Amino acid sequence: FPIPDSRFPIPDSRFPIPMPLLTATHISKRFGITQALDTVTVEFAVGEVHALMGENGAGKSTLGKVIAGLHTPDSGEVTLFSPEGAPRVLKPGSLDDAFAAGMRLVHQELAQCANLSVAENLCLHAIPRTPLGLVDFAAMERRATRLLADLEPSIDVRAPLGNLSPGHRQIVQIAAALDDEHPAKVIVFDEPTSSLSITEVDRLLAIIRDLAKRGITCIYVSHRMSEIFAVCDRVTVLRDGKFVATSVVKDISESTLVEQMIGRKVPPPVRRVRPDASTVAPALVVRNLTSPGKVNAVSFQIAPGEILGIGGLVGAGRSELLDALFGLDTAAKGTIIVGSSSGVPRWSPAGSASSPSQPQNSIPTALCTPTSGHLGPRASIDAGIGYVPEDRKLQGLFFQLGVGENIVSPFMAKLAVLLGLRSIISENSLISSRLKDFEVKAAGPAALPGSLSGGNQQKLLLARWLGRDTKVLLLDEPTRGIDVGTKAQIYKLVREAAERGLAVLLVSSEMPELLALSDRIIVLSDGKMTGELNDDAMTQAGILKLATVGH
Repeated sequence: FPIPDSRFPIPDSRFPIPMPLLTATHISKRFGITQALDTVTVEFAVGEVHALMGENGAGKSTLGKVIAGLHTPDSGEVTLFSPEGAPRVLKPGSLDDAFAAGMRLVHQELAQCANLSVAENLCLHAIPRTPLGLVDFAAMERRATRLLADLEPSIDVRAPLGNLSPGHRQIVQIAAALDDEHPAKVIVFDEPTSSLSITEVDRLLAIIRDLAKRGITCIYVSHRMSEIFAVCDRVTVLRDGKFVATSVVKDISESTLVEQMIGRKVPPPVRRVRPDASTVAPALVVRNLTSPGKVNAVSFQIAPGEILGIGGLVGAGRSELLDALFGLDTAAKGTIIVGSSSGVPRWSPAGSASSPSQPQNSIPTALCTPTSGHLGPRASIDAGIGYVPEDRKLQGLFFQLGVGENIVSPFMAKLAVLLGLRSIISENSLISSRLKDFEVKAAGPAALPGSLSGGNQQKLLLARWLGRDTKVLLLDEPTRGIDVGTKAQIYKLVREAAERGLAVLLVSSEMPELLALSDRIIVLSDGKMTGELNDDAMTQAGILKLATVGH
């Protein structure tokens, strides 16, 4: 499987489609008051990579799960055609029937047992037995080796799955879909690259392209435009649960595709005027921040109103740096100071220095020292640091609390009344204004985060931190798994917060995003800061050059 250098050649001879392999006809599906799919009809050809695109909540993943038998549609049917054209209508909502027909689903969230070996994960649905009824580990390892032979033979089938990189874990999940006893005909890939490095993404796309050459139909759900134009033959756009259009990828532009997805044109991102950091006191100073095996003597400072990008490859220490800054890494030591010193000019919204006599933010707060280490997350929050982590589901949101309590959870004590009792009136006022200002689409403050789309979950996290108490905001992959429309909203929110004086540290694996949002960029490699980029030096090539120092 060659790693793609330019882009995958797409054979023109496939289209128009003489006979589809699979059709989803008049599919409708409702979840409570939400109409996820509304009479959607799509055809999929033999051996094509067919993208499903749309905003969060458009119905892409729901359609894929209906095809795989995971969801039962309210109406409509999924039909599979044999090479002779004989139709087979799949039993609605039957995983067994869909599996027997060759339907497979590669989940966005890795559905695996990290504590078991690779071989055990690949044989969970059919564990081989010895004549005595015991587990036949030798047969299990032979089968796992056979399934991985054409994908990634270097993977050790005896190794615990949790020891593998995200890219290799994703390949193992694909291998599970390629059951040699029940051959796959259709594989649905639901956001398969959302947590992979650049190299791992290229490897996965090469594998998907090869699967299509074997005649397997690949349904590719993704928000990443570059991947769609790199690997897909056709693209179907859904909007608000309805079918919009199906196009041949080589015949459609990115701007047209975006307009189909959101129903309007999105202006291209424009880099804002960089604030003059030389006339203001820093909002955050970091000196020699070190955590064994994670970050090594990292030093920088950031001014109020500045967006500082953090570049680097996966594993370079970017997320680890943010964890250390917020106090999640108890082993971290160094110096972290939030706020300016008394008598030093400070940033004001008009861009002029504020009076030294103003009391706000006048006393610097030391959160970390070379001897005692970090004081912890509570101290960071009290000092005005907010953190939107990389994984909103595992690290960011409380899924058993309503969206309202998710917003006010770090600040309940500040809103409390006498004796520390919760002030429901103050909380409700704050919740109402935040939900409105950040356009979080929820049934109400009591609605659980799990009922929200990924984009609304991300806006909920921003609504938590983008308030007057936050002086420094740490953003780790803020638009991962987010559609283009919501991305534009998040970019606008971050820029507006910076204009109001918020200092932002931004980690993003999407280089166009990093370059468009950042005023300047520091780059990490193996936990060390390898350089800083400003103005015309801020390019993808410049980031990659510094990110690969020592590799």
